[in-house]
Amino acid sequence: MTQAFAIPVIGLTGGIASGKSTVAKLIETKLGIPVVDADAIARQLSQPGGKAAPKILARFGTLDRAELRKVIFGDIQAKKDLEAILHPLIAQESYQRVAELKAQGATRVIYEAALLVETGRYKELDALVCVEAPPEKRIERLRKDEEKKMEKERKDAEKKAEKERKDAEKEAEKLRKKMEKESE
Repeated sequence: MTQAFAIPVIGLTGGIASGKSTVAKLIETKLGIPVVDADAIARQLSQPGGKAAPKILARFGTLDRAELRKVIFGDIQAKKDLEAILHPLIAQESYQRVAELKAQGATRVIYEAALLVETGRYKELDALVCVEAPPEKRIERLRKDEEKKMEKERKDAEKKAEKERKDAEKEAEKLRKKMEKESE
């Protein structure tokens, strides 16, 4: 057990679409070892009302993850700025969640994070598991994820358009009734 955490913490890392989340779910469901997910923490921190949101908005002007990805993809300094905002908060929240899990009786925890080696956080862990997958499998997973996102965006747009249509119909009905009263 390292000094950083109160119980043994095993890191789970790997590249994009390598299968980290699948392995984490298997460990959690089959072995009963709780998982702290750094990416989920990052999403919570960067959503409206999250601890990182004000700094992200001040620096980037948006909290939209897709927009942020576009910005940091081609701008190394922007990527460093976003990491400087998020990583300390992710670490702080991770320590808190591990402590909460210990208080609930956990004897060890899996810490799932993509950048454990790159950020040096692996040094705080008791062990490190690296998940890997063939490039063609990773590409397939990324395509499926992108298709799911696009389908969700399409459905959200349809819901929004339907709501706007219904709102417009209500307003039109109100206006029709008002005009009928005025013409009487």
